[in-house]
Amino acid sequence: MTEETAGTVRPSTDALPGRVSARRRELGLSVADIARRTGLPGAWVNSVESGSTPPSAPGLSRLADALETTVDDLLSAQPAAFTHRTPPRPPGQDPGPGRELVEMSDEECQAHLLLQLVGRIAVLDGPDPFVLPVNYVMLGRDVMFCTAADSSLARVAGPVLFEVDDIVDAARIGWSVLIRGTAERDEDPSDAPSDAEGPWPAGRRDVCIRIRAERVTGRRVRPVVGADA
Repeated sequence: MTEETAGTVRPSTDALPGRVSARRRELGLSVADIARRTGLPGAWVNSVESGSTPPSAPGLSRLADALETTVDDLLSAQPAAFTHRTPPRPPGQDPGPGRELVEMSDEECQAHLLLQLVGRIAVLDGPDPFVLPVNYVMLGRDVMFCTAADSSLARVAGPVLFEVDDIVDAARIGWSVLIRGTAERDEDPSDAPSDAEGPWPAGRRDVCIRIRAERVTGRRVRPVVGADA
């Protein structure tokens, strides 16, 4: 997996709760031990083991480190033995290779937008500014999301910001794309995304909002060119 694609693959997590619990017990660790190792709340660890919280890519990476194994092993549907690996030192305790912040080209920004499913829309000019996460699809260079007619998102119009990012904290890499544009209702039924383009939350999606992109910028954090990985 390269730095460009790390964290973008979404394998099935059906086996994850049982595998996490089995590996924790195999190591003789408590939920509190895993919480300390990951730096995340014990309630979060419990929710992963119960299957009520599918962890993000960074969360999976932290779990694998804490359980001294690999992400692939935690996601395996087979009851195979776990790969044993020595976890890396906690962030900040090992200087490691340097990182640098670089601007992404327009082509890179568009590619990253196509790889993700969730972004955040920021409405700043209204009487009650807000930032909310939404499922989205791309229509060329524009963003579309759909919502219920009685939701606050259904009234979004005018200048907005739309942001998408992905962080892989274990690798200390990541990226962020920011779209400045104008939001408006899209009444064309042929533009509406299908269920297959989701996953969309359950419930009504009566209104589709299209953000017509006016400016797209992006940055990413990568290892310093020429430095050892």
